[in-house]
Amino acid sequence: MDDSPAVPAFLVDPPWAEAAASDTAPVLVPGLTAPEPGPLAWEEGEQERWIKKADIIAIVHYPDDDPFWDGARERFLSGETRFAQQARELVYGPERAFGDLLPLFIERAEESSWHGINLHDLSAFDLEPLVARYGTRVRDMVLRAAKRRPVNCGEALLPYLDAEVARLMADWFVRLKSAKEIGHAWLLRHGANAVPYLVPDALGKQRGAREKAAAGLRLIAQELGRDAVAEAAAVHGDRAAAAVAALAGAGVPAVPVKAPKIPAWLDVAALPRPATAAGELDDAAAGNLVGVLMLAEEPPLPGRDALRAACTGLPEFAWAVFEAWRAAGEPNGHAWVLTQLGELGDDGTVLRAAPLVREWVAARKFVKVGRVVEDVLARIGTDAALAQLNLMTRRSFPGGARDDARLALLDAARRRGLTEGQLADRLVPDLGLDADGTLVLDYGPRRFVVGFDEQLKPFVTDEDGKRRKTLPKPGVKDDPGLAPAAHRAFTALKKDARTVAADQIVRLETAMVAGRRWTAGEFRTFVVAHPLLRHLARRLVWTAGADAFRIAEDGSFADVDDAAYALPDDAPVGVAHPLHLDVPAWSEVFADYEILQPFPQLARPVAELDEAERGGRRLARLEGGRIPFGTVLRLARRDWERAFPLDSGVEPGIYRSAGEKLHIAVELDPGLEAGAPGSTPEQTVRRVQVVTDLYSWWWNDRYAEDPDAPCLGDLDPVLVSEVLVDLAAPRRPPTT
Repeated sequence: MDDSPAVPAFLVDPPWAEAAASDTAPVLVPGLTAPEPGPLAWEEGEQERWIKKADIIAIVHYPDDDPFWDGARERFLSGETRFAQQARELVYGPERAFGDLLPLFIERAEESSWHGINLHDLSAFDLEPLVARYGTRVRDMVLRAAKRRPVNCGEALLPYLDAEVARLMADWFVRLKSAKEIGHAWLLRHGANAVPYLVPDALGKQRGAREKAAAGLRLIAQELGRDAVAEAAAVHGDRAAAAVAALAGAGVPAVPVKAPKIPAWLDVAALPRPATAAGELDDAAAGNLVGVLMLAEEPPLPGRDALRAACTGLPEFAWAVFEAWRAAGEPNGHAWVLTQLGELGDDGTVLRAAPLVREWVAARKFVKVGRVVEDVLARIGTDAALAQLNLMTRRSFPGGARDDARLALLDAARRRGLTEGQLADRLVPDLGLDADGTLVLDYGPRRFVVGFDEQLKPFVTDEDGKRRKTLPKPGVKDDPGLAPAAHRAFTALKKDARTVAADQIVRLETAMVAGRRWTAGEFRTFVVAHPLLRHLARRLVWTAGADAFRIAEDGSFADVDDAAYALPDDAPVGVAHPLHLDVPAWSEVFADYEILQPFPQLARPVAELDEAERGGRRLARLEGGRIPFGTVLRLARRDWERAFPLDSGVEPGIYRSAGEKLHIAVELDPGLEAGAPGSTPEQTVRRVQVVTDLYSWWWNDRYAEDPDAPCLGDLDPVLVSEVLVDLAAPRRPPTT
């Protein structure tokens, strides 16, 4: 008996066919009226969080009686202050200055501005503090903003409960892909309390409003149960309650599934066909598969596991759909293409999709880059996919691609119960090397051994131990099968080692600067015993608490006097920074053994703050100097990040993390043009400061300090040394 998986049922009877079969005539109860608006519904701590958003950009905070507020009021009244800033001042400004200005602000909302009208200058970030502070007094203005710009402003409506908001949220939930999640969140937030406001439309005569309200009621019933929804509807009478109970228990999805329309750019007949044990999918099943992929824009794909178990060739099918979309010019409105590439892809998909990141970053397609990272690579989630994400965290990408990759890695690490660094340890490939870190290439009558230098470049020694310039080509006396295969293996090894080396050298240097620590067990397993990483590790000085040691050729440990060192089992192990080493003594040891280092460690320049700098947050000594743009880009490929482009398309500077929500930021003049960073050969360092609110810092007065940021003297001396060296080494003095 053949027990191999059959074609999944949803490819034979797709969900839109089921919904159509279950469709029933609606029960109407016309003439119902929604109740009066209810109180605002806040989640725990939400109102306070929304209020705090208003002063998140304010670096300097003035007392309520400070004369500053008198001037701010005058600027508000004259209209000199930008409309979004007025919104914030109404929340965090003192009552004495702004308590009577809300009506004027609301009146100005419809006045013309460079955005169209002033109201278009506000996003949910600006509106939410107003909602938290003024509640129903700003409801009408917020509703107008949300209707015009659902994605940007819709979330500010979440606490409100009334018939008009309920109708709008049901409409978004059913009709708008972009605002569906906001409608979904509102319906579940208010739950049974929202039911009386939806019932008049759900049982009314107007079909469009009826279907949307019914979808909202079915969603709430899925969460709370049909009886709870019917009980809440009883405020409209027993007949209405019975009709709602029948509607909520109809057995159809909250939003009935409609048959998708295959886009004109996709020829289903031309796609490679996935196959089951019984053969390739027929035309109808292949068309239904495309339809299911189109509907499931938000993963996971329903029935994905059954589909994968039943069908082969799904990655090729998904890639062919993707290629058709690209050939059509990547039309908007088809996010499902990338989502399903991640749902159905494999390691082959990873190798094809990863280069798209750099290609699309160069074309400034930042949204699509984010989807490749999150919806394709992160969703595939194999070690190969995570390795590509790990490489991206060590590259410089404008537009947030590196942050997206880091977040995806953190999520993957969390699911495996690891830290980001521990996950990265497990992603280092061994390239097929033996346990001793070498590879034997067998030509038949002769053999060669592959080793690696300080840059992980492979070299070859013959059977006498003599190093050769390169691996010889197979000769007539060599085995005709073994020798060509060994030569091809060496060619592939050189290519793979070049890619891995760049990543691992940067990773170890970053570990030194960031102070990363391994447990003794992790260090032995993932560093000392790793066939490839060991070649780099034995060329560095390591630290275990106050001790410093190196890894000998045989894998044992030795101190600076070349005495055997016993690594304690509970010791935290890290790459030693020269600030914490006896550099002359260790340099002598490495010179005696002719050990070359993969990156500057013992020869690394170091710098310290002077006493005046320790108590401040600015590095004035670096300001005014000029840096070639190429140096800026090199810094951004290491531990620095390029700032996100402003509205002008210019990246205003670079920054590096100094802790959680803490950065050392460098403003550059004139800044990097995102699409052409070399358009200005030199950049002037305008200011260097420690900041907590990186986003707003680029707009602040150059002499204003962030009072919430620690002083430079409180930061890690290693980090400060690295910053001083990075920015001072290429610095040219200011022109006079």
